[in-house]
Amino acid sequence: MIEKIKTKTLVNFLKAKDPDAKFVDKLKIVYRPYICPFDDLLMEIEPGKSVFDVGCGSGQFALLIAEFCKPSKIKGIEISEELIKNARELLKDYSASVQIQFEKYKGDDIPVDIAQYDYVTMVDVGHHIPKKLQEDFFAQLYSKMRKGSTFIYKDINAASPLVLANKMHDLVFAREIGNELSASKTRDIFKNMGFSIERTSKKTMFCYPHFTIIAKKVI
Repeated sequence: MIEKIKTKTLVNFLKAKDPDAKFVDKLKIVYRPYICPFDDLLMEIEPGKSVFDVGCGSGQFALLIAEFCKPSKIKGIEISEELIKNARELLKDYSASVQIQFEKYKGDDIPVDIAQYDYVTMVDVGHHIPKKLQEDFFAQLYSKMRKGSTFIYKDINAASPLVLANKMHDLVFAREIGNELSASKTRDIFKNMGFSIERTSKKTMFCYPHFTIIAKKVI
């Protein structure tokens, strides 16, 4: 695992990249480390391994992985063509040293090549999935991951009163109300799927109540 990286280091790195994106997307790319624990998530990824990012957005987390974790390959999937374009532009300078692929998908059929990756990451994506489809999505993800791979899952904790701050955030920026789950409910879902739960952590940044689950597919 890599050593702890300061949040300010991540923001300064993203600023220097000067991402070519719409104003709001650019703000999200550059300043999100102040409200999302990317520093903790990066520490979970062993250098030289492969990473599959579900709901990669504009490629911000993939970029941080490429820079600080030195992976062998990265793939990101996202439902927005515009965000995929942002991601490809953001990581273009890494294509000579890292195998990189970004792919648009419909949101309901996870690519089978997810089984080729050591880590699967999913950051603030789960609460955007319709509530009635969440468990089926996780079941499909589990079935397609390879044995021995690690799932790094980060989302907003519905058990915290501060979940209202995230709902307002999503209402403004995504024009939707999130379907957040609590950390304990998510952990139970993952255990029922067959995941081995390595650890669960919680962290509040500004007014956002985060939780992270590190899980392995062992069967």
